[in-house]
Amino acid sequence: MARMSWADDFVHLHVASSYSLRYGVTGPAALAAHAAELGMLALALTDRDGLYGAVKHAVACADAGIAPILGADMALQAGSSPGGQGGWAEHGGWAGHGGWAGHDGRLLNPQASVRLRHEDAARITLLATGARGWASLCRLVSAAHQAGERGAPVVTPDLVAAHAEGLAVLLGPASDAGRAIAARRPGLAAAILARWRERADVVIELVDHHGPGDTFRATRMLRLARDTGIPAVLTNAVRYLDPADGPVAQVLDAARRLTPLGRSHRDASTRAYLASGMEMARVAARICGVPDSVAADLLAAPWDLAQRWALDPGRDLGIGGRFLPETAGDPFALLRARCEEGLDRRFPGITGRMTTGRMAARRRLGHELAIIARTGLASYFLTVADVADLIRNQGIRCSIRGSGAGSLVNYLIGISGIDPIEHDLIMERFLSEGRTSLPDIDLDVESARRIEAYRVIFGAYGE
Repeated sequence: MARMSWADDFVHLHVASSYSLRYGVTGPAALAAHAAELGMLALALTDRDGLYGAVKHAVACADAGIAPILGADMALQAGSSPGGQGGWAEHGGWAGHGGWAGHDGRLLNPQASVRLRHEDAARITLLATGARGWASLCRLVSAAHQAGERGAPVVTPDLVAAHAEGLAVLLGPASDAGRAIAARRPGLAAAILARWRERADVVIELVDHHGPGDTFRATRMLRLARDTGIPAVLTNAVRYLDPADGPVAQVLDAARRLTPLGRSHRDASTRAYLASGMEMARVAARICGVPDSVAADLLAAPWDLAQRWALDPGRDLGIGGRFLPETAGDPFALLRARCEEGLDRRFPGITGRMTTGRMAARRRLGHELAIIARTGLASYFLTVADVADLIRNQGIRCSIRGSGAGSLVNYLIGISGIDPIEHDLIMERFLSEGRTSLPDIDLDVESARRIEAYRVIFGAYGE
């Protein structure tokens, strides 16, 4: 990727899509297409609390001819940083043992209380480098959901440290360090930064949406970055495509905070959009005072970091690849042997001659095995058969449903109990050579013992 002029170098590294529930406005495809229109060579997606839009973003970036960068915007657990989280959201506050109070003082139900406490939390942005970083990010997000309450995943510095390989932490205005700067406590901010640097690769994020205190905070955070030698990067904390979408974000804010849509929302900044490099150059000049070399470096920093964080959808994410379970030995030979055993069991012949049904089954089996051999799916069938056996061996009822019942192979190896020849079912609805995705073999188990079935599978194959 060739480097261009200092304004055209800009890459957005903090972007929420509509997969950020009640926060982001625009879908990944539209964001990627607009970034390409602006001449950007990469674009990050950092949705809140999860990786829900990650694959769609990577595919959309590939379609748009730009490089995808992936991350997540995660909440910090209260009290997990020096000095605590600090601050109260405008929507209400903690009302003692009774729970969380809304804007009108009424106590809210427990789930609403969880949501509002989560809304008030400090937040950090995590970005992945390469396949190792993507794996770390996936594991960290899973751990955050396990650590938090339902719908309110949280991380701590120590949890991030446990999954820090290949990850970078962006500390912006919503972070614990950013809140310390906003409170005019630079010493606390420095202590927080020192703690983070012991645990992860840290970058300071500067954001200026022209709101009250935005420029002050961004300027002070830039100074802190220079004093501590930590890289600083300019972002626009994107939530929507262009300024016209700002009112939609304001409605989402009111819904998320459980407040009426009042003047405070309507007067809010509408600058959290996918701005061009030239527009971000003006933001950099506003933070730095003049469009000097510092502003130029601030604009170039996202591009320099983007080259490190850009992911290859195939190599790093496995998109477009086919990943099948491993088997001991030749999977196709094992599958053929198991089918032959099933043929003898399901279609027993008469001594000295072949029955009509067995002849039809033999022809059908040869046809299906040829397709499975050419598509390389033998280990998939063996694994599903093993899972079905594990479940049934526990006395749990298990049966196939859907188009997989049309496969004689599924019938012979015990996945299905339905004879597709007797019922005149065709395999091609389930699997054909022209199919590019894995066929679906759907197994139904009795609902009362579903969790037990999961545990059996986890015990055999791991979690």
